[in-house]
Amino acid sequence: MNHVDYLSTVRFSTLPIKQQLEIKHLGPHQPDELVIIQEGNGKKRSFNPEWFYRKSWLTASISKKALFCFPCLLFEGESVWTTTGFTDLKHLSERLAKHESCASHVDNSIRLGLLGQTNVSSALDRVHGRDIEEHNRQTEENRYVLGRIISCMKLCGRCGSAGSLNPAIFKCIFETMCEGDSRLRRHYEAEPYFSGISSAAIQNELLDCMYSVYRDEVGRQLLHTPFVAVMTDECTDGSCNSHMAVVLRYMVNNTVIERFWEFIEVKDKTANGLATAIMASLDPLHITNKLIAQTYDGSAGRYGSVRDIEARVKQRYPLAHFVHCYAHPLNATLQQVCSARSSDLKVFFADLSTFTNFFSNSYKRMAALNEALSRRVPRRQAARLNFISKTANSVWKGREEIKECLQNIRTQEGWDKATISEAYALAMHLQDPKFLQFSQFFSELMPEVDLLHGVLQKRKMNASGIRLAIQTFKKNVGLLRERTDLIAQEGTEGSKRIKSDAAATMQEACDAVLSQVDERFSESDHLIAARLVDGTLFPKFASSFPVVELEFAARLWPVANKEKLKTELTSLYQHVELIRGTTMLSLLNSVHEYNLQDVMSETVTLLKVIITTPMTNSESDRNLSTLKKVKTFAQNATGQHRLNALAMLTIENGFIHGLLNFDSKVIEQFAHMKDRCATCLFMK
Repeated sequence: MNHVDYLSTVRFSTLPIKQQLEIKHLGPHQPDELVIIQEGNGKKRSFNPEWFYRKSWLTASISKKALFCFPCLLFEGESVWTTTGFTDLKHLSERLAKHESCASHVDNSIRLGLLGQTNVSSALDRVHGRDIEEHNRQTEENRYVLGRIISCMKLCGRCGSAGSLNPAIFKCIFETMCEGDSRLRRHYEAEPYFSGISSAAIQNELLDCMYSVYRDEVGRQLLHTPFVAVMTDECTDGSCNSHMAVVLRYMVNNTVIERFWEFIEVKDKTANGLATAIMASLDPLHITNKLIAQTYDGSAGRYGSVRDIEARVKQRYPLAHFVHCYAHPLNATLQQVCSARSSDLKVFFADLSTFTNFFSNSYKRMAALNEALSRRVPRRQAARLNFISKTANSVWKGREEIKECLQNIRTQEGWDKATISEAYALAMHLQDPKFLQFSQFFSELMPEVDLLHGVLQKRKMNASGIRLAIQTFKKNVGLLRERTDLIAQEGTEGSKRIKSDAAATMQEACDAVLSQVDERFSESDHLIAARLVDGTLFPKFASSFPVVELEFAARLWPVANKEKLKTELTSLYQHVELIRGTTMLSLLNSVHEYNLQDVMSETVTLLKVIITTPMTNSESDRNLSTLKKVKTFAQNATGQHRLNALAMLTIENGFIHGLLNFDSKVIEQFAHMKDRCATCLFMK
């Protein structure tokens, strides 16, 4: 049924769908007894059956002694591959590559893949599930004990502080788990290692083992992933110790994941020092040709030029382009930069945050503020004052209402002493000329930052639009810089402010902001290239191919065959049925669902590159970033001598549990890493 001789005599599209699916299931007929001989110029060539393994679409006719293309034979294509057959063995390699890149072959392969909409992923999941079930039965006892101890460690580690993992708490939780659990209690009573100092040793060894196995597993995953992005940020723990957090972003089984790698202490915060520390962290992973993106915040913006760091890292990782990461909100990044450049601004932002904390953490206080606002502005405007995202603007424009609210808190009945004291401190800020000057300044600067960030996140933004947005931002910030002297001199409440050095500080802030924006967004080619696989733009690209975007992609990323990529994309834009959602990840899953990854190999590569790159373009199904989890952990951590292991346990809670609880090879590796811990866990 799937032989060339039969398919040449029928029209595939007229066959019953059941028969079509049966032919698709059988695949191309690749006869072992095929003999094709070509003679010429004193040489004799014969067909090598190995070509059938190299090209899965290749088929042949024994009677015609010729080669054919299976998808094109079914849906019509070039005559030499569908009617007469190909026999020129001398140019076989060249003609096979040319045929793979032709539009008709790609389109026919897509149509064959979509035929019947066969989804093999669910069947694979069932097989995988049965394998796991069988595997679990074989290692049940050891895995059960280890799983219970890991659960105990997880409960201890959720707080992310040293006290939460002390031996007494660990022992107490474990003994509670033993109640009503005969298997666990037998293990506990048979071994003496859970008492006294030994318990702390077991706990620490267990924690070290988990972190070692975790890093080994991340390294193993990186061996099988085509691309990696590194995301770094500065974090300060509860003891005010500064660390650089390193997070790796890559894909596993068509799912994008972000894994915490480690905290590194950076004493040299110059561009060279930061770059050296980052490369030292990445070198053991051996990802020289896989690292396609690098992104920095914190120390990189405060103490060195991000472009200088990028240049040094690219000397070792040539494909690692700098991008402004989605996990680094632009307004927060620029605020960090301004705070690092000026101690006055650092104090200002600290004072400004007290307004957010004072009102947003108490419904009663917020109600008092709204009551004060309602006397001066309509109720509908009062709701717009958000003390979390636009604090500077809210404080400056609502300063009179805030003063009235604070005065009421100090004079009216029903307020506790702590609230009255905090209200007085806030009122003093609103009488400080320098605080008011900076409030006015940032109430004008931050809306410009938010506007630029919003423009850069638009999916339909093109190169000229990005350049125009950056130019407009620079122009507006430049005009604001020219007015800093005026802002510093303007009167308030009938009296002139003290000019002091506020104008110079505001000018320095403008220079820092302009410098950072120029470094982070002067080269935004990756945002333009990403439009190639944006499903919302496919109807537009179907009629007008995005040539400019293709050139950007070919220049930035490892596109092996640009012409083949163009052919694949041209066909892709015509098949809107592949678009299952609004994200690029959903498009990649559709391609794999219909088994088109080989036919659209260049498109799949491009999708994986773009998905791995943590761009500013946010996707609707993106989860909370790992960098944000890392920062939350660091804020609650104090005096940790095993900071990396505890961060892994807290941040990658579910992953480390599944890793150690369901993989027998990892359990075996875990058991032999530490003798005492292994004896405790796996004693017969």
